[in-house]
Amino acid sequence: MIEQNRSFLIFSLPGSFYALDLAQVAEVGDPLQMSPIPLAPPCYGGALNFHGDIVAVINLALFLGLTVCSQPGKIVVLHREVASLAFLVDTVIRIVSEEDVSFNAPPDSGFAAATLALHDGKAILLDLEALVHEAENGMQRNLWVS
Repeated sequence: MIEQNRSFLIFSLPGSFYALDLAQVAEVGDPLQMSPIPLAPPCYGGALNFHGDIVAVINLALFLGLTVCSQPGKIVVLHREVASLAFLVDTVIRIVSEEDVSFNAPPDSGFAAATLALHDGKAILLDLEALVHEAENGMQRNLWVS
């Protein structure tokens, strides 16, 4: 069996570049019509029907506590094996191969797995497991408080 290099989806949020492991991403596209999720935290933009699956949509900048400067321009839908979740992001920059980056220590953040040094800057590789766990816990906390 041939081992393939990982690839990363590089995207922007206000003030920084971020990355997700491309193997965890099902689709990238323009934001779709969403239905509101009652009692959801403010970072939840709603829910949508993605090829027959109901997917919760999170404004990633709001979730990470970033200053939101612009309207999200793209949606990144995760593979359903990862989570029934999608992220609203500003722009998708490109896909890079593992051989085109070097891995450095992550910034001091609970959602950063590493810093990817790119040819033209850096991107924070998100720890998707920690992010999904916190999204689930945040939703549960919000439902108990309401």
